[in-house]
Amino acid sequence: MWNDEFEQIIRRYLVLPAEQPLPADAQLAGLGLDSLGTVSVLMDLEEAFSVTFTDEQLVPETFATATALWGALSELPVAAG
Repeated sequence: MWNDEFEQIIRRYLVLPAEQPLPADAQLAGLGLDSLGTVSVLMDLEEAFSVTFTDEQLVPETFATATALWGALSELPVAAG
């Protein structure tokens, strides 16, 4: 499963009550993540985790579910420095 920081970032862009768990395989678009939110999530995750998503990862499938997004993020090497 993912860590708290990841979940906090994702939740900023979703219409999901705080007391409701973030569903692992629910479509993020169905929870309110739009195209601007997707770009914001991308930027927030890159900054928070000191990573850069690859061009190959910048596809709708990467941002489809929290599980898919966490999986893509987990594959990235942490930037040096």
